[in-house]
Amino acid sequence: MHVLILGAGALIVVQNASDRQMDFISGGRTVQGAQADEALQHKIQQKKNPWLKKAMPNRKLAVADRIKDVMVLTDVPDMLDFPQTSKPMGGGLPTGGLGLAGAAGGAGIGVGLGGKSGMVFGPLFGLTIKAKKLAVVLDVSSSMMPHLERVVNEVDKVAKGSVVVLYFGCGLEAPAKPLVGTKIFRTSTVEFEKFWRMGGATFMETAQYKIDTKKTIPSKDLFLKLSRRPQTYFIHNVGVGYTWLALLSDEVRNADGLYWFSDFQDAVDDKQMSVVLDNLKLRKQRLYIHSSGKGEYFDRVKDKLVVPTEGDSYIEK
Repeated sequence: MHVLILGAGALIVVQNASDRQMDFISGGRTVQGAQADEALQHKIQQKKNPWLKKAMPNRKLAVADRIKDVMVLTDVPDMLDFPQTSKPMGGGLPTGGLGLAGAAGGAGIGVGLGGKSGMVFGPLFGLTIKAKKLAVVLDVSSSMMPHLERVVNEVDKVAKGSVVVLYFGCGLEAPAKPLVGTKIFRTSTVEFEKFWRMGGATFMETAQYKIDTKKTIPSKDLFLKLSRRPQTYFIHNVGVGYTWLALLSDEVRNADGLYWFSDFQDAVDDKQMSVVLDNLKLRKQRLYIHSSGKGEYFDRVKDKLVVPTEGDSYIEK
């Protein structure tokens, strides 16, 4: 009797459990739950469809050599459209490709913005200058003053924005004693006005000089042009024989072309020119000289500095 009762009870329990059976799938999820999720995803996808069919707007492309320095370009040309060679842009041509690497193992994307190979400045007077960036050294001694405005104007046509360093003289000699007052100043400073009014003064002379605003500034138009021109510097008069202070200054270091305008009448020393040449080669700079008339030392500078650096020379008669 007991066995029959227990058997009947077991049958009832099994029947009830079968009516409420639930199937489980991996991850602790039920079949019913998976079906519900699927239905929800279907509804979401239906809502997304109209958005996906819309035309994508034009996207901006970001290129950078570092992640934190990103330049945004709306249009990326196959090659930058540089002006004709008579007027290169900004005094130099950008080179090299920039790229932004992909994250999490993705492929990187890069856009090259390099300048045309072999692009040159020129002509600058009678010179064809092979350089991507040009720097200028101008002799501002009294004999050169009548030519300077014309030279500066032409430099700004050919290589606008180039660094210009003004030096009183054009010699290349080793100093017999340490030089004083060789610091380079911007022409936008009051020091330059003192230097200019005094016709090329030393640092000590300008320190003691008081400007008389009632007196007219010599060659005022040229002075104003130089004092307002960006990236324009000068060195106080320390003697006509030390132009290498300007030629080897930090301000012109980054240029690969160095244009020097003078009459080349001041003495040069072979030993000192050897020092200058070593530095020009170390910086990988070509020297280009433009002489107002053929000065006594023009040929020596040409042979010792211009030819070894694969530069060029021009004599203006």
